[in-house]
Amino acid sequence: MKTHLSMKLNFPNTMIALSAAVFFTAACSNDPKGNAVSDSVKDSLTVTGVTVKGQSFMMPSPMIVADMIKKSGALYDKNMMNSTANLSKYSDGMKQSLNLGIYGADLGYVTMYENTGDAMEYYKTVVQLGTALKITGSFDAALMKRFSDNVGKKDSILMLVGEAYQRSDKFLRESEKDDAAALILAGGWIESIYFALNVYKQKPGENVAVRIGEQKGTAAGIVKVLTDLNKPEYADMIKLFSELNDAYQKVEIKYTFAEPTNDESNHVTTINGKTEVKITPEQMTDLTAKVTAIRDYITK
Repeated sequence: MKTHLSMKLNFPNTMIALSAAVFFTAACSNDPKGNAVSDSVKDSLTVTGVTVKGQSFMMPSPMIVADMIKKSGALYDKNMMNSTANLSKYSDGMKQSLNLGIYGADLGYVTMYENTGDAMEYYKTVVQLGTALKITGSFDAALMKRFSDNVGKKDSILMLVGEAYQRSDKFLRESEKDDAAALILAGGWIESIYFALNVYKQKPGENVAVRIGEQKGTAAGIVKVLTDLNKPEYADMIKLFSELNDAYQKVEIKYTFAEPTNDESNHVTTINGKTEVKITPEQMTDLTAKVTAIRDYITK
């Protein structure tokens, strides 16, 4: 299957932390039920990235995947997320950071579906992990109260989540916590692909398949980020991500460059190049197996 697309990316800062790593910017369209995220909110959460060992990696943010999933017509499925009951399993820094990325993507998903009870449950879980990792400035009592007061107001909640992301980004950059930043990025990226693959399995569609295939470059980037940290204890995890990257290298992508358009007043860069993605059902099955193996390693 093939498609062509152009992408609109907003680069207000390097926003990493919980927003860690997702995609599908080009999948945004008008929600037939009138539930689309407002442009101002969408633009504020469009791009995320991380700088490790002086190298920057940018990619679209996880709220966008949740928006795309909802617009695909897929029903809300709490079982697709990592249960908050698993939180007590994560006692070391590596698992806490990876699962902070996982739960951050889960929070984006539940927020997009406006499930009030689950939104509070996942927000509290994110706060607990952030506190355990000493990213304390991102989740103070005042922000928690504002979140509670605005539950049910999707755009307000998304803006608050974005504020927490930006606080976390600032903290991680200033404290040079490369390990935590990279692991949060990897965890959030995997969870979002896991969501997309599950949605594709339930409701196969070219749009979702192409968004998954477009992550070929990101897969290679994640492996490089983790490898560059030079941590022997990450060896098993890196092996799993490398196997996923190997599977991704079979996906065919052709990019035709066109000069980007810069909107200085709104700090928006529109990428006008065209991308053609070819991904087969067999490749999708292989990607699903590899992503599931990584997610099981992280969450169990």
